[in-house]
Amino acid sequence: MLADPLLWIFIAEEKEQAFGYVLCKLVERDENPFTLAMRYLLVDQISVKPEEQGKGAGKALIEQVERLAQTLGISRVQLDSWAFNLHAHEFFEKFNHRFWRKV
Repeated sequence: MLADPLLWIFIAEEKEQAFGYVLCKLVERDENPFTLAMRYLLVDQISVKPEEQGKGAGKALIEQVERLAQTLGISRVQLDSWAFNLHAHEFFEKFNHRFWRKV
């Protein structure tokens, strides 16, 4: 996974101690009969230790992803969240939610 050239990981650390990270990957899909072409950065994983939450690390990690998107000429960052993860929804309120259900 780490060898994938379309994947980036940013780490939040202080005094050489990691306490958060974000993993994002470039998604590129050609247009087909079912969808338009898409090119975006997907935030696949983001985590900040509970004791460090609310201090700006998550915001800084997302801002790093946004800077990467700008560097790559991408205008869209996407992330998904489980419906039960209400704490994360508060943090991600500026993003859209992706909905699905098991049948």
